[in-house]
Amino acid sequence: MRWQWLAYSPSLDGAFCKVCFLFAPEVGGGRGHQRLGRLVLTKYDKWKDAVEDFSAHEATDYHKSCAAAADGFLSVVDNKQECVTSQLDLARKAQVGENRRKIRPIIETVLFCGRQGLALRGHRDSGRIDTFDMVSQNEGNFRALLRYRADAGDTGLADHLLNSSSNAVYISPTIQNEIIATCNNLVLGDIVSQVNAAQCFSLLADETTDISGTEQLSLCVRFVDAAAGQVKEDFLQFVPIFDVTGKGLATVIENSMTKFGLNVQYLRGQGYDGAAAMSGHVKGVQTYIRQLHPLAFYVHCSSHSLNLAISDACNITAVRNCMGTIGAVHKFLNTPKRNHVLQQSVESLLPSASRNRLKQMCPTRWVERHDSIHVFKELLKPVDDCLRAISVWPDKESSAGANQLLCSVRQPEFVITLHVVARIFAFSLPLCNVLQKENIDLQSALHTAAEVELLVKRMRDQADTEFHDLFKSASDVCTDMDVNIIVPRLARRQTNRCNIETDDPEVYFRAAIFVPFLDNFIMQLNERFLAHKQLLGSFACLLPKTGTDSPNRDQTQGMQYLSELYNSDINCSTDVALCELEMWYSHLAALDKRPLSAIDAFCICDGERLPAIKRLLQIMATLPVTTCTSERSFSTLRRLKTYLRNTTNEERLNGLALLNVHRDCKIDPERVIDELCAKPRRLPFLLS
Repeated sequence: MRWQWLAYSPSLDGAFCKVCFLFAPEVGGGRGHQRLGRLVLTKYDKWKDAVEDFSAHEATDYHKSCAAAADGFLSVVDNKQECVTSQLDLARKAQVGENRRKIRPIIETVLFCGRQGLALRGHRDSGRIDTFDMVSQNEGNFRALLRYRADAGDTGLADHLLNSSSNAVYISPTIQNEIIATCNNLVLGDIVSQVNAAQCFSLLADETTDISGTEQLSLCVRFVDAAAGQVKEDFLQFVPIFDVTGKGLATVIENSMTKFGLNVQYLRGQGYDGAAAMSGHVKGVQTYIRQLHPLAFYVHCSSHSLNLAISDACNITAVRNCMGTIGAVHKFLNTPKRNHVLQQSVESLLPSASRNRLKQMCPTRWVERHDSIHVFKELLKPVDDCLRAISVWPDKESSAGANQLLCSVRQPEFVITLHVVARIFAFSLPLCNVLQKENIDLQSALHTAAEVELLVKRMRDQADTEFHDLFKSASDVCTDMDVNIIVPRLARRQTNRCNIETDDPEVYFRAAIFVPFLDNFIMQLNERFLAHKQLLGSFACLLPKTGTDSPNRDQTQGMQYLSELYNSDINCSTDVALCELEMWYSHLAALDKRPLSAIDAFCICDGERLPAIKRLLQIMATLPVTTCTSERSFSTLRRLKTYLRNTTNEERLNGLALLNVHRDCKIDPERVIDELCAKPRRLPFLLS
């Protein structure tokens, strides 16, 4: 038959095109998208023109489309080949896979720059990348890395950069910001999910001013990672603040926790510095937060407490003058010309010295002051020689300044005080280093502080012997510097200096410097950590110091207090909690090695047998110790928001900060692509 598609309807007494009747669209199929008529929707019975009309119908585009659709349908029925829809789906799947492969190198480049803290943008970073050769203008690290990667053999990226349409290259600053924001959401979401799963966390906060003059509040969380068996402190976000009152800061903190998705009902601790706006009992942040979350106890940063203790202990006149002289000498020699003279003196007098320049007396970080004191003591003789050389320069300013400092350095009181301070700071330096560890808990911090206090007290009890050795060492140095150690002359009875009537320099300086400094240091160390001891007093029953197998009266009372305070956490009666304490003591007595910290005890405690003890140990380990994590984030802030990038918006800043801080957090580019596809894109990246 000539026209295989033709069919006759006896009931209507007319002819129809069976393929068009079944597969033609209802509207818009005819010429000029006119409505279809004869052979499709109505019968054909004009037989005298049948040959011409049938031939014309067969030549139409819609008939050919319907015939192809019919052939496809029949091929499926006969199981000869895949249907058209499946073929279209396969084609779309291939296209989606190709598009995802194209954008993946771009996302990986953004992740690389973020983790390394590199600036993405340059002086000119817009437009297409038409060549992979070096360009004269600075296009920034992002585009330079793309050029390098494409030139190094990434053919897929090279083809995408060269052949994609200008509105679908996905390398513009807008796309960069979207990728960074997506990474920020993914990392923050992962951290928040871990915190909420722990069902117990503490908030750490500290603020600083960035290069643009914006007050940035660094928010961090401290929680127990049960799977890893360790305490984790993770940075969350920088939040700009404009109201630095206690209520304003508390409002920002509360709103930020809710915005991040943290379950605030699990907030069990707050860690800030000692500023009045943060620690005030009436209008401080900790007070406003405690009103909303009564179990969120405030802990003054232990590092700040130690710094304040050392700072107040150094208020003794001789010690304060010694510290001031060290700072003045460093500032005076901190020029290329003068520092070169110091280096020459070090090479000639102490060729085996590990340092050849002085360290700055950091006004806030006392760990750095420890180092500066010890470096100055090591280089004291080269410093003396250097100042002598500069004091004879023709430059009046340099020579006068060097002569004044030389007189101060060559005082016997300065040399002896330097040895005393270096000796005592050697005991507090380990405590400074321990307090900066992330995995330390409040119990371990107080234990280390108590050990330092005990050593200093022992030194105080043996002041005669201890100072004799220090005095002998200082005397040897003074002899090498040609300095005579004598008792200062007292014209009359003094009120602001030592009044010991003695001719023995050792006795005088021991009573004037060594003993007062020790007494002041012990007093300050005890007072500054007194609040920490009071807070941890009740938790002490969970980690008994002795090997007893049953709690005493004080430990039982402590457990009663904890069970009543944290009743919503342990969800059991006081009697049950006391029974668990008895079982816990029996378990500890059977151990060969007793746990010294809360996190160690948490790891060995059986949560099924002792759920209340397990929960209380988790809370104890979660209590904040320091705000070092927040202060470390300030270093990242200074690297990211520099004078060349002082207009970076907050969303981009936080995304880059999270990538840089959490380098160990793996981000799958496929997850980033899925998140980016939440908005319509010019290129399809999803099948649905």
